[in-house]
Order: sequence, then C-alpha cells, then structure tokens
Amino acid sequence: MNKKTKSALILIVLAVFCLGVFVACDNTAPDFFQYSEDDLGVMGKLVRWMHSWIGNYGWTVVVFTVFLKLIMLPLDIWQRYAARKSSLKMQQMQPLMEGIDRRYGANTQRANEEKQKLYKKQGMGMMGTCLPMIVSMIIFFVVFAGLRDYSTYSSITNFQALADEYYQTYSAAILDDEDLADKYYNGYGMRGGYNKELALIKSDPGNESKTEEQLLDVPKYRLRCQIEGVLAARSYERDQTGSNPKCSAADQAALAVAKEYYATHHESWLWIKNVWQPDTWADVMQPYSGGTFEGGGFGESINMKNFPDGGETLYEKLRNAVLEGDGYNGKGGWNGLMILPFLSIGLSFLSMFISQRMERKNRSGEVVEQNQQQKVTNTTMMIIMPLMMAWFGFIYTGAFAIYMVTNYTLSILSTVALRYPVEKMVLKRISRDEVKNNTAKAKYMR
Repeated sequence: MNKKTKSALILIVLAVFCLGVFVACDNTAPDFFQYSEDDLGVMGKLVRWMHSWIGNYGWTVVVFTVFLKLIMLPLDIWQRYAARKSSLKMQQMQPLMEGIDRRYGANTQRANEEKQKLYKKQGMGMMGTCLPMIVSMIIFFVVFAGLRDYSTYSSITNFQALADEYYQTYSAAILDDEDLADKYYNGYGMRGGYNKELALIKSDPGNESKTEEQLLDVPKYRLRCQIEGVLAARSYERDQTGSNPKCSAADQAALAVAKEYYATHHESWLWIKNVWQPDTWADVMQPYSGGTFEGGGFGESINMKNFPDGGETLYEKLRNAVLEGDGYNGKGGWNGLMILPFLSIGLSFLSMFISQRMERKNRSGEVVEQNQQQKVTNTTMMIIMPLMMAWFGFIYTGAFAIYMVTNYTLSILSTVALRYPVEKMVLKRISRDEVKNNTAKAKYMR
C-alpha cells in the first residue's frame, strides 16, 4: 500500500469518525415539557422497548449488546476474514516485495508502481479491509447516539416523575385549607377558564379537542398546572401571614414522598447506585449545573426555560433530599466503585493483545516477526485504545460503561471462537486462488 493509498484510507476513517462524533454528540438541549418518546430515534426506541419488558436498564444494556452482536455477526466474520486474508497474502508477497526493493533500489517511485501492480494481480484492495472497519465505526456511533438519546429521555422522565410526586403530595396537603384551595385552583385554571399554561397546552397538536380532565391525565401537563397552583397558594399565604407555615409543612411532606419514590424507582445495577451516573466518585444524582462529567449538569443538557426559576430551585431541593444517606459515603457521593472503567481498560487491552497475537501466526502456527513499523503501530494502538476507553468509562454514564464491558467481553469470546473457522475459510480461498492462478499460468505456457 503506497503513501497515497494510506493517506486516502486515513482520511476516510477520520471523516467517518468526525461524522460519527458530530451525529452522536449533538448538544441541542431538548425542552423539558415538549420532549417525549416520539422524539426518540430508531435505536432509542428499540432500547426503550427492550427496557419496558426487561425492567432493569443495566440488564437491558447487556441484552441489547448481545442482541446487537448477534445481528452484526456476519459483518464481524467478514471483517475478520478480510483482515486475515490480507495478512496471509502479505506474508506470501513479502519475498516478492523485497525483491522489487532490491531490483529498483533508490528508485522508490518505480518500486511503488511495481508493488501496486503486484497488489492488483493478487487481488489486494484497500476497501476489502477498510470497508468493514468503517461500517463497524458507523455502527458504534449509531449505538452510542441511541444510548445517549435514551439517556436524555430517561433523565427527563425521571425528574418529571420526581416532580410529579412532589407536586401531587404538595397539592393534596394544601387543598385541605379552603382559602389555599381556592387560590390553588384559580392558579392553574380549573376555575374561571384557562390560564396561559392550559392555553399553551391546548395549542399543542392533538390536544385541541381534549377537555381539562383529559389534559390533566398527562403527567407533564398536569405538572405544569400544579406548579402554577402551588405558586398561587404560596404567594397568597405569604401575602396574608408574612410567611408560609402551611406551605412549608406541605413542602416537607412532599420532599419525603419524593425521596421515598426515588428509593424505590431509581435505576441501579449491581454495585452501581444510579446507572445514569458514572461508575465513579460522582454523586448518585447529577447537579443542576456545573457537572464534572459528560453533558454537565441537568439544566445544561435539558432546556428548562418554561419551568419556574428554570427548575433549579425544585431540582436542587429534590436532589438534596435524594442524596441524604445514599451513595457509598452516606452523603450521596460515590455512585460506583470505578470497577467498570478499569474493567473496560483491561478488556480493551486484552482484546487487542489477543487479536494481534493471533494475527502474527502463519499457516503453520509459527509466530511471524513484525517489522518495526507494525510493532510501533500495534504498540501505539494498545496504549491509545485503553486510554480512550478509560475516558469513556469515567465521563459517561454507568449504562454506557456496561455496554463497553459487555461488548469487549463478547469481542474477546468471538475472537477466540471464530479464529479457526475463519482461518479455515481463508486458507481454502487462498488455495483455490493459487490453483486458479497455476491453471491460468499453465494454459498461458501451452
């Protein structure tokens, strides 16, 4: 492969990588009140469907990864076949390549031309080994985008559920007071016609013909109305007494219910307290802003502009309640034990080591010495890839770390399991090509 071909291959791979990053890392913040399951992509909807019948998201990721591996098994075999065939042919061609170098000496241009002729004659093409790798990269970023998509959806629905529990309890507590109840109902429009929130809801496609009761059956719409009602009741009590004793009591009761709801409904997996946070020293619930990890805080990844005070007051209040007594340090910190990030590093290294070790064996099982360039390339990849996996494991969610560990485990198993069947297929094809070439040569000599 000459320099131009190598450069073209590198450019193609980089272009695919950059495109994948651009697609997978779209930072457009979805609106809290407008985002729904209909906004999920195909991969996100598939993950959601699997989650609905498996129940636990950590195990959903494991099953999803196994399912994806089985679906992509033909591509995996094709990629291994193409790579192994190229490697064995290069071993066969090595003496001829060295002969060309000796024949043309310093005339590297002529030598490269002769090598290209040899590549063409032997059926050595760039796309044969490059295309499977590019397809694999595209699939990785599609999966990454799907997991990220569903992570965003879950972040919204989880906080929506917490807020809904909080405001339902708060509402029930203050509705025992006649004056507060009257102000509450006026606040969200159940009496005296629709307020601006209900008018906005009614303008949404599909909601034009719905009654108030039907609209209030939808959690996110009910939540908007309850927020308006609570704010109205709180403002009335403060105007009447100069403080909010009844509303404060309702607030504490609502926080206790929301905390209990989180304890029984949040997504944990084995030692990980919350799969939506990294398996590290991160808090079990991300802060509203200034998060250290991917996506930053909740308010930086979700558009909360239509939520009173941007939602920060309520979010931090609920977060502080959740963090009490949770986490490995008892204060909501240390969501995990850093097992998955380090495990992904080890498995990444092991996967590359096994693949490179098998690649160096020739037909007789003897180890073929690599040239200096190959050694440098392989050593570099064995350093870069584990470090990249460490970066992913430490900054992304525990769910994504579960995917990486499961994927690498399956890759190692498939590398070992497919080694001999693929080797047999390659040797059979090479032998067939050799017989074909010898027959053609014999006909030519006659």
